[in-house]
Amino acid sequence: MNERILVVDDDKAVNSLIADVLRDEGYNAIVAEDESEFVSKIEEKNPDLVLLDLWIGDDENAGIRILNKMRKIHPDIPVVIISGHGTIDIAVQAIRDGAFDFLEKPFVTERLLITCANALEIRRLQQSNNALRNFKQDTNVLFVGHSSFAQSMRSLVEKISTSNGRVLIRAQSGLGCEAFAYLIHKKSKRSQYPFVYVNCKSDDPEAFQQTFWGTEKSYGDLERANFGTLYLEDITYLSKECQRRLLQFLAEGRYCLKERNVYADVRLICSTSKPIEQLVGSDEFNRELFFRLNIVSVIVPSLKDRREDIIPLLEYYLEHATDFFGIQALHFNEEAKALFQTYDWPGNIHQLKNMVESALINAAGNDIVDRDALPPDLVNRACATYDSLQISKLISLPIKEAKELFESDYLRAQISRFGGNISRTAEFIGMERSALHRKLRALNLRSTKEGEGA
Repeated sequence: MNERILVVDDDKAVNSLIADVLRDEGYNAIVAEDESEFVSKIEEKNPDLVLLDLWIGDDENAGIRILNKMRKIHPDIPVVIISGHGTIDIAVQAIRDGAFDFLEKPFVTERLLITCANALEIRRLQQSNNALRNFKQDTNVLFVGHSSFAQSMRSLVEKISTSNGRVLIRAQSGLGCEAFAYLIHKKSKRSQYPFVYVNCKSDDPEAFQQTFWGTEKSYGDLERANFGTLYLEDITYLSKECQRRLLQFLAEGRYCLKERNVYADVRLICSTSKPIEQLVGSDEFNRELFFRLNIVSVIVPSLKDRREDIIPLLEYYLEHATDFFGIQALHFNEEAKALFQTYDWPGNIHQLKNMVESALINAAGNDIVDRDALPPDLVNRACATYDSLQISKLISLPIKEAKELFESDYLRAQISRFGGNISRTAEFIGMERSALHRKLRALNLRSTKEGEGA
């Protein structure tokens, strides 16, 4: 459990009483006695739920004012109003202003705990739904591009979706593995059941275990995914204990919570950005668990290793700019496109999407997106690649040698820009494909994907 609940009441005794009740149930209770302390705690602790007294000090409107402030800065955090001066009118007003519920003092402990549990469960569902909307919206990005990987994605998804086999995705971060997992789920026979997303990175392993496995009184992520699909992002970050319990669950189809046995039928899809075989070899990841997870293995190449997909991806996000960003699409000029193609994209597809949005915002009011609208990091790093053309060295050479050096560097940069595709390079630079092949042989250059596009 271990969700953080912020209690805001000017009465120390009430604060202490509520906090003790919540802690006894496994919650992490935080207290504040006035509005200023509330503001600092809301930012510092990032609570999952707020229990807010309506009347603080001499100000009978403090609670409503704080509630309205919450709706603006943290609309996703539920607020339960508590007051000893309750009336139906106040309760109705609080609900209209966005409160999850209204409790009167003196409160009944059972009612308080039920309200907290309901509010937290609603928040978890909302977070899950928001994540699913993002996955669904960006699902088609998996098929965008000219690379052999992009072209094979559709048939790959169809093959994987027909089975219940566990899937292990090996990919760097930012490549849309979550959308891939969601698409497999939606095309499978489990599509009418839950898709549950879990990020295995956690600063608090104990809290993660409670959220993942659940408690005797609350469902965990695994149980919520019953009959559906459980997607574990960055599986190698699981603790040794969690790895052991997951292995036991996969072997038996159940796990124990003190006196409660939990049975669940889930399809497991996992991803890792680390070299998992090396972790298995060094005993950092459970060998038997790896064997059980690695039924279907999918390797997703980084974006810099399939540069021919960069411009199609750019055009895809421009085509859907209104849906993705709420911004009108603009035309990218050739220099801006070339910078996109030359950049190495350490954050992969997610980073490209973010930079398209940034460029559209910066170029607002113009007809085109040029280099001035692009993020400085993209321009600086991409231009560093162009600097390899060695202009200062060219000046010191006779024209024949300078021409050969320029052609060599120019063609190397263009081939890299188009992901090694000779046909696309030839089309852009205005040469016949056969002529470009002859030129590359004369300059002793080879495509990084020799044979592709030939």
